[in-house]
Amino acid sequence: MYILAIDSATPVAGVALIHDKKLIREDFVNFKKTHSETLMPMADKVLHDCEIEIKDLAAIAVTIGPGSFTGLRIGLAAAKGLSLASAKPLIGVSTLDVLAHNLAYTNSLVCPLLDARKQEVYTAFYDGGGLYPQRLTKDMACSPEELVKQLIEKADQTAKENIILMGDGYSPYAQFFQDALQERLSIPPPHLMLPRAAALGSLACRRWEQASFDDVLTLRPVYVRLSEAEYRLGKGEL
Repeated sequence: MYILAIDSATPVAGVALIHDKKLIREDFVNFKKTHSETLMPMADKVLHDCEIEIKDLAAIAVTIGPGSFTGLRIGLAAAKGLSLASAKPLIGVSTLDVLAHNLAYTNSLVCPLLDARKQEVYTAFYDGGGLYPQRLTKDMACSPEELVKQLIEKADQTAKENIILMGDGYSPYAQFFQDALQERLSIPPPHLMLPRAAALGSLACRRWEQASFDDVLTLRPVYVRLSEAEYRLGKGEL
């Protein structure tokens, strides 16, 4: 059983190939070029180098947000195109779930953060005590100040002494988080800090076993917050 995992929800572009729950190839890029330039060549190279054709796949997985509006559209368009062309099932997975899945078997409150711009982050809280992250909240967009307030409340409710922050939403507000959370704060090492297509593939394997697939025609990105154009349209500025 082969699953091709495609992630372009953030500045990272990643493609992974999973075979029977084993990672056999992963490409990861977090440098300058746009996803429209890198994503499909990466997917083609991963399949070619592993001597796998589209027809050999069991499913195609993709991150569906939150994240970069453009990045999400590029990744979803690529995954949908491959799914339609090959008649293979499509599996859409939350970007925050993927990021949280970088960790397992930790007694900490896990909090992935994605940079939402406008002095906000996209986030959700997880219990990382098992192999797979267990959601404690819905996706949300909030300020760092509101995030810290909710984090402390949730950590106290769940008896979690330690709080792990991860993702590209951490760096812009790193000093604030360090000052606000102090000794309760932990940060993963660099190779676990950003979304990985391998983690997406792992979650997709679980969904495949459950025969939990998405409709390729109706699957949409999860933006959480309105785009700038939608916001201005709602205010009558467009």
